[in-house]
Amino acid sequence: MLERLARFSRTMALPLTAALLTALGAAGCVGADQDGSEVADDAVKNVDISATTLAKLGPSERLSVDLGARGVMYHFSVAEQLDFARIDLAFPAGKASMDAAFEAVFSSPYSPLDAASKQFVITADPADFAELTADDVQALRTERMISREHGAAAPKGQQQSVDNCVEQTIYFYVDLTIDGTVVSVPCAHTILVCDGTPVCTKQSFGGHDYLFCDNAQSWDDASVSCEGQGSTLLQLNDATEENWVYHVINGISTQKWWMGLNDRASEGTFSWHGGSPVTYSNFYAGEPNNAGGNEDCGQLNRFYPASGWNDEPCSLHLRYVCESN
Repeated sequence: MLERLARFSRTMALPLTAALLTALGAAGCVGADQDGSEVADDAVKNVDISATTLAKLGPSERLSVDLGARGVMYHFSVAEQLDFARIDLAFPAGKASMDAAFEAVFSSPYSPLDAASKQFVITADPADFAELTADDVQALRTERMISREHGAAAPKGQQQSVDNCVEQTIYFYVDLTIDGTVVSVPCAHTILVCDGTPVCTKQSFGGHDYLFCDNAQSWDDASVSCEGQGSTLLQLNDATEENWVYHVINGISTQKWWMGLNDRASEGTFSWHGGSPVTYSNFYAGEPNNAGGNEDCGQLNRFYPASGWNDEPCSLHLRYVCESN
């Protein structure tokens, strides 16, 4: 997981100050208009914060999000430029300007500013994410960063839509240092991953040919794609090979890539695609952990910028690396 984003600690809740409630009105539903209009939600209060919200403030006024109560979801709209320098995140330990507090997040390969929905969410408790199951919530608390495909357009396990794209939501913890105190808050944003015709870059190393395929597929479909191109999903045999692979994939995408690692035959016992035993491994600390009870396939680049392997649900649509036999 992202070391800059996701070191778990006690989560803090995020209510709004009286001043912000005055600016926005009562809390609204997830689909609330970006001008701050709202619909009551019995389970969780949802509030939209957008450029329109900030425009309601006076020239010297600042928006303050007070972290002190649970059951509130904050939906930050980035469809238009949102001036995070005018938003304060307030904790019991103090407050910090949101642009400074989220600097590492906004500059990371998993930046919520890249959300397909042009919106990202902050909340106090991962259980506030209604689309997550109890197992998913526990996985997020354990992993500190998970990806799920869900919702009406792309339920978990469903094939990609007609246009070959599927929505994938990334849930993660952000560590914020406020006056020397580190607090962590759960966040989420949705990206669009697309399949389509494989665009595979061919490179050679150590007597083998490798295909770095930039179209997103499930682990099974990626395996079929590799076999159709006369190869199999990547098998890593030593650190030299892995370092070379990391160098190549980071030049294409710093997000996630499937390799042939899996423990489908026997839970907890990983092997390579085809059954070859694992003689070299580089799992990140605490991995593999089968968080959520359904992580059976291995991927690379989960902990960018640090290297390290991780187990994930095989149904996720990720880029993938093929290797000649």
